[in-house]
Amino acid sequence: MTSNTALTLLKAALWITCAFHILVGLSLNLELGLKEWVGAGLYNAQVDWSQPQFVYILKPLGAFMFVLGVMAAIAARDPLRNKLLVYGFALLWLIRSSQRLIFWQEIQNAFAIPASSMMTGLIFVFLSGVLLVVLLYFADRPRQPQTRTAA
Repeated sequence: MTSNTALTLLKAALWITCAFHILVGLSLNLELGLKEWVGAGLYNAQVDWSQPQFVYILKPLGAFMFVLGVMAAIAARDPLRNKLLVYGFALLWLIRSSQRLIFWQEIQNAFAIPASSMMTGLIFVFLSGVLLVVLLYFADRPRQPQTRTAA
């Protein structure tokens, strides 16, 4: 993989991360009618929206999500200059994947998420982190000059 291709793919992954986190962050804080879709559509969770404490605690989570989106935008503009942000997202995905494993039963009990959805989410989040690190590695490699062989 060329460094230009890796850089382009890395930027795309970071812009997708940006859009996702900003949209989810806003949906958890503004009455857009989307927080129900986030819970059911994205996470396949059965949520009791009648619990005001639960609904409120989503607002600080939404603020964190929004700020992560802004940080992803900063990283996407120049990933090679913002490597620590890229590594930070990869670390976050590793931690989130680990949490899904460690708290598997608790998550299933609380939100009735099917095991297949849990596993799909876990694998997706983990591989997203791996992808960021791999793409950053290839994007940051020095360009190898083309050598010509004499015939």
